[in-house]
Amino acid sequence: MVTKWRDKLTRLNQGPARITLNGRRHYVTPLPTGPAPSVTTIISETASEANKRKLEMWSKNNPGVKEAAADRGTAVHYGMEQYLKGNKNPEIPAEYGEFWAGMPPILDQFSEVLWAESPLLDKFDFTIGADDVARVWGCDDHGRAWAGAPDIIGVVGNKLTLADLKTSVKPYSRKWPKDLEKGSPEWRDLLGGHLKFKKTCKQLAAYDIAITQTLGIKVQQAAILVSTPVRTQVFKISRNFLNLLHEDWYKIVEEYYKQIEEVGEYDADLV
Repeated sequence: MVTKWRDKLTRLNQGPARITLNGRRHYVTPLPTGPAPSVTTIISETASEANKRKLEMWSKNNPGVKEAAADRGTAVHYGMEQYLKGNKNPEIPAEYGEFWAGMPPILDQFSEVLWAESPLLDKFDFTIGADDVARVWGCDDHGRAWAGAPDIIGVVGNKLTLADLKTSVKPYSRKWPKDLEKGSPEWRDLLGGHLKFKKTCKQLAAYDIAITQTLGIKVQQAAILVSTPVRTQVFKISRNFLNLLHEDWYKIVEEYYKQIEEVGEYDADLV
């Protein structure tokens, strides 16, 4: 599998791995379909129209917040990558210190690291493009493809683990807030955290499939690491639950490609 991809990517990796098609993030792949939409693109494009309107309205009413969150996420992800690659004192801007404070003890649990934003093993270097962006890719039985860049693949407690890192002002929640008063601030916070948890599970399912198809390895569990100003949360996702999530992900991919068919093919001039 790895040799097969390496041969096909010799030419492709002379250019960038991450590109934009029609305003959407894509990754160059050796698949017959060529560039594949990113995991986040597929998830955002298949969100309900009601949710899209809510997000648009929220962004309009909270100018700059979305951009600030992106900057924070970039900083903490950079710290994570540096830390796992051996730099135990990464430069983290002071304003993100609270978000970073709880990360080192969590990252120290990885006894071996195969991937931290990009591969640490030479045998996986075929995933890296000329822009130094690494990616994995997958497709369903109908050839409908996707691609993305996992955050962490490493060993925790003797288990090969796929981990996704998030930063959030409010905590995530595995459970629906059914025991709280509907509409209360606490209910709203936990509902938002639960929806973010579910969205991240979709991402993990997509990466899980793609890691197997691209790297030829299968993780034994997954985890969501959530960096907040108060604490760092860790949500463990079992192998069995990951398997169950695959079906949901394939349905999302099918819906995305149906939408593409309805609006027409990509315009190559907009690459």
